[in-house]
Amino acid sequence: MVNQDVESPTGGRKTALVTGSGIGGIGGSLATELHNAGYFVFCAVRKPSAIDDLLQPGMMAVELDVQSTESVAAAVKTVSAVADGRLDVLINNAGFATHRPALDLDVDGVVASMFDVNVLGVMRMVKAFSDLLINAKGCIVNIGSVAPIMPLVYSSAYNATKAALHAYGDSLHMELKPLGVDVLTIITGGVKSNIGKEPHLHSCRLLKSHYFVIMLMRPRMRTVRETNASLPENSRYLPVKDYWLRRVTLSQEGAMQTDEYARGVVRAIEKKKRPLWLWRGGSAWLCFFLYYLTPRRLRLYMMARRFGLHSLTS
Repeated sequence: MVNQDVESPTGGRKTALVTGSGIGGIGGSLATELHNAGYFVFCAVRKPSAIDDLLQPGMMAVELDVQSTESVAAAVKTVSAVADGRLDVLINNAGFATHRPALDLDVDGVVASMFDVNVLGVMRMVKAFSDLLINAKGCIVNIGSVAPIMPLVYSSAYNATKAALHAYGDSLHMELKPLGVDVLTIITGGVKSNIGKEPHLHSCRLLKSHYFVIMLMRPRMRTVRETNASLPENSRYLPVKDYWLRRVTLSQEGAMQTDEYARGVVRAIEKKKRPLWLWRGGSAWLCFFLYYLTPRRLRLYMMARRFGLHSLTS
């Protein structure tokens, strides 16, 4: 179901589809910047009425749940009808995170759902829209994260989904390149958005952006904001609960504005020779240099000490 006549022409413009294109987050900003660059943009969200204020002429809301094969198939039919069987850019942005120690995770519930959205949802989209992308000799953009690269502590499951996405993107690049389709992975650092207005609770929550990247070399921690987030009563991490709370309620200080982030992504999409990975967002370049210039053991030690794991005993 779409919120405007599916017969509306694209006017000969290139076309793009952005999943998770809600207002105030990365997806909404990407949709706007693509529109500003001359694209006809399909804004894919679960509730189209929620983005009425985002839409402009040349943008169309498409109802889409990446966890549903039927919903994805319906979106393909809609986009194909409007765009004459072509899609120039597919941006896989929809996703969510959970922030708990690995031993406290709800593996069969929240974690399974997170993998379904963050990883399998992307795979569903790529497979379903492949014909349209091949017809247009288009580009797939996967919104990754610095989370698995550092890696961020107390986010093992989320880190794993993004690590899987990065690996999937690299393999996909090799397989689709002969068919004329590029694959670009965005290694996302800190981006200011509406997610920064709320504490990052441990519960399952849809993300419209990626959040502040931890500055490992910062000498002190910031004050914990009030939050209802909690650990299980039997958690082995209760002795370091304050450190965990600091991790899940991190400020977005130093993060990049969403529109600035989106402009950089669109510039990369528009290049004749696109990069395989684009590091974008606050502290992304710091993470790049730490990743390539410091030993992994040192990075893990710094991260663990920063968030109290050096003081945890069995």
